Amino acid sequence: MKIIKTEQALSAYHVLSSAKYTKMEDEDKIKVWKITRALKPIAEKFEDDSKDASEKFIPSESFHSDLQKAQEFERILNAKEDLSKAPFTVEEYNKFIQVFQKYNSLVAAAIKEYGDKEVELDFDPLTEDAFGKLMTSNEWTLKDSVDLGDIIM
Repeated sequence: MKIIKTEQALSAYHVLSSAKYTKMEDEDKIKVWKITRALKPIAEKFEDDSKDASEKFIPSESFHSDLQKAQEFERILNAKEDLSKAPFTVEEYNKFIQVFQKYNSLVAAAIKEYGDKEVELDFDPLTEDAFGKLMTSNEWTLKDSVDLGDIIM
């Protein structure tokens, strides 16, 4: 039995769901598959909750079109093109960014307690040797490898 935070389960699920098992022993492949299955409902529920909060807290009917305009403004700015061709003025863009930041903060505050919630996982952990073979089967970052190792070993 392992107790981790929901955010950790989500992160581990995303890494494992696309993992390759090519260099692992068959028994260990089954363990990794079962671990992934244990993480899946936790990750999916958190993603559903996050999506629901994101949809419910949209600040205006024009939010999505304003977001596209802001992205186009940023593209034009980064490409050093003529800003007179941008869909927003600098003032409109800055005003939208304030709305966007407030929206992101609201969504983050709403889902924080769910991400911090501890969940129990029941699975057979991998041995260090099996985890090493899993790592060599994949091209993960050091952070992904360390975080995942803390959970599944």
